[in-house]
Amino acid sequence: MRKSDTIYWSSNFWIVILSLALAYILSFSSAYDNLKNYFNDTLQYLASDEKYFTDSVVVDINNSSLKILEKDFGHWPYTRDKYVLIIEFLQSMNVEKIVFDINFSDPRVGDDIFKKTIAKYDNVFFVTSALKETIPMNTEDEKKLKEISWGLDSDMPALKYKSLLLPHENLLNKDTIYKLGITSVLEDSDGLIRSIPMLYNVDSYLFPSLLLRIQFPHTNIPNIKYNTKTNELITDKRVFYTDKQNRIKLFYPKNANSIISIPFYKISEVALNKKTISNNNFFRGKTVFIGSSAFLSDRINTPKGAMSGSYLLAIANESIKNNLLLKDNNKIVNAIFLVISVLFSLYLSTRKELYKKSVFITTALTIISSFVLGILFLRFFHLETNLFFAILVIVFTIISTVITFQISLSKYNKKLIDETKKLYNEANCDTLTGLLNRRGFDEQYNKYKEIISKVKFSQSACFAICDLDHFKSVNDTYGHDIGDVVLEKFANLLKRHLRDNDIPVRWGGEEFIILLRDTNIDESIIVLNRVREICEKMEINTPQGILKVSVSIGVTLIDDFSNPIDLYMKKADMGLYKAKRMGRNKVCIG
Repeated sequence: MRKSDTIYWSSNFWIVILSLALAYILSFSSAYDNLKNYFNDTLQYLASDEKYFTDSVVVDINNSSLKILEKDFGHWPYTRDKYVLIIEFLQSMNVEKIVFDINFSDPRVGDDIFKKTIAKYDNVFFVTSALKETIPMNTEDEKKLKEISWGLDSDMPALKYKSLLLPHENLLNKDTIYKLGITSVLEDSDGLIRSIPMLYNVDSYLFPSLLLRIQFPHTNIPNIKYNTKTNELITDKRVFYTDKQNRIKLFYPKNANSIISIPFYKISEVALNKKTISNNNFFRGKTVFIGSSAFLSDRINTPKGAMSGSYLLAIANESIKNNLLLKDNNKIVNAIFLVISVLFSLYLSTRKELYKKSVFITTALTIISSFVLGILFLRFFHLETNLFFAILVIVFTIISTVITFQISLSKYNKKLIDETKKLYNEANCDTLTGLLNRRGFDEQYNKYKEIISKVKFSQSACFAICDLDHFKSVNDTYGHDIGDVVLEKFANLLKRHLRDNDIPVRWGGEEFIILLRDTNIDESIIVLNRVREICEKMEINTPQGILKVSVSIGVTLIDDFSNPIDLYMKKADMGLYKAKRMGRNKVCIG
């Protein structure tokens, strides 16, 4: 059926269109997003290295710290003078920045000294949260919003919120209000955090994320621009590749413990002079993130598992420093993968021999090479491509092609069966009546003999010869056309009124034979008499009027299948002769 493997570019082009359409339609579903995220996470894991960042440290106020420090610091939340102690210690260790991932939204004892300490150092920053709900603001709060904002909304993409949860007014003044940055994040459809917003739109004002804020540790607001064509956020210092919501996408290291994390109580004990630090240069030049994971209050889910918000901030900070941010808008690279999927679709959909070894090898090589290419782009250029879409097109092409091939094969097999049946009928059946001819009878009789020879108990059958009475006069009187009608009518009679296991045959002219299987002579006579009686009542309309015919039948018992069939034909023929001699329209035993 399929002799060549030549490509016919137009034969199954619709499969390519269907595969592209299915992948495109699926891309709008949440299932697609979840599968794509899982696929990209796996690809990112294969492309990434283990990293052990040394420029950031997380100080975690965990449950153990709360318990150990209860004697010295009291119950949580701590008074603000305790944080002053930590700030002074870290400044003495020459840290680069201190970032508090704690909402100081209520007044506490020690706010005054905390406020003075904040004003003393330019490298201390605080978190503020963006809120979906509107919080009523007084004139002073609105003034603060304007002071810390980076300008009015100028159609620059940013996550939109309605209000901010600011630290308490006891802590920050007009000279220190710039130290605030937002940390609210947006989960992907599967509940994992992969992106960090760089800008926020709150009440039509633009605000920096905490990560962006600490890149500019002074009161001056940097110039920012956004390139809508390339999705680039351009600042004074560098360019950030973002998505359409101005979010940077993290290229997570392979290992989950990429950032050093220290319990809060260990830092506090050194600050309280209860213990000494073995390496005085450990904190030098580092950015220290202070947050709390106590009571699992600040846990978020990422592709690297659950972690505290402070830990994620530290990873994001190191990702910015080490250029470990993903880019996903390279049109040329995306076009390459799309072309690969389309060319493969054209190749596979037009194969004449789908299950050849060469087709399997080409399919495997296409998928593997696409994976390898995707990993290389990630590893060396940090490009996240549309590889998942391309793989999906390839998968749909494989499914569509296999289904099409199987349907085509099924149609072809049906055609072969029909042609085989046609050839069989032409060779073994009478063209006028549709009954078996002599050749067909010989085949069926030999099969029956073979079956009989395998059974353990004795089995008998009967053989009958039927001859339509005065058929020559029918042809002479009514014509051969009517004669053919009579033969067809009688053949149909045999088909309808014989038993299922009986085999009627047109032997020639007006002569028919019947092999009555698995029966004795008495049962056969009953069946044959029924045929004779129905034939006698049969009426055929002709131009000359109603034509009625009768049939004479001779029957004999086949008691020994080792004898040739000619023996039983002669016996049945003797019975037929007897029926004719007795006046016709009879069934006689030969």
